[in-house]
Amino acid sequence: MIIFISIILLLICVVAFFVVIFNFVGSFMTGVPFMSSDQKGVDIVLPTMELAPGSTICDLGCGKAQILIHAYKKYGCQGIGYELSIWPYILARINVWLARADVKIYFANFFQADLGQVDVIYCYLFPKIMERLEGKLKRELKSGVRMVSYVFKLPSINPEKIITTNTDKGDFGKFYVYRF
Repeated sequence: MIIFISIILLLICVVAFFVVIFNFVGSFMTGVPFMSSDQKGVDIVLPTMELAPGSTICDLGCGKAQILIHAYKKYGCQGIGYELSIWPYILARINVWLARADVKIYFANFFQADLGQVDVIYCYLFPKIMERLEGKLKRELKSGVRMVSYVFKLPSINPEKIITTNTDKGDFGKFYVYRF
């Protein structure tokens, strides 16, 4: 019995080690560590996205897919999420399955994806990534697409609106709302 328990503990440690390594590699590849958006702020900003049944929201770096699931449950819209860190990706797939949400999660780089069919984009990405993303959005998005970025704004496009949800956290309480 002690050998069986030792083997199980060893397997758990090996799996945990690989999860940490893959998460680190994903963060290194993207330049963005796994960080969750402020849920209270998301609840405030979701109505500004003008979501409706039949619309599609895309979360670039979707983490655990909480925003996509919340948007599906509240507005009946479809969701697409991209995630390159293995641990958040696994959590996202589990969360979507548990919620029985019409959300697709891809273990893929959103820079390789075609964003031309989405209606709303949400992201929480660092400034260096936002610089690269701006050109992609200008090239691919159809007219009228809304984008909400948490904390970090696009470098050369002025937001349509800035929503401040927590003034004591500086920029960590700001959502930048754009329309393309």
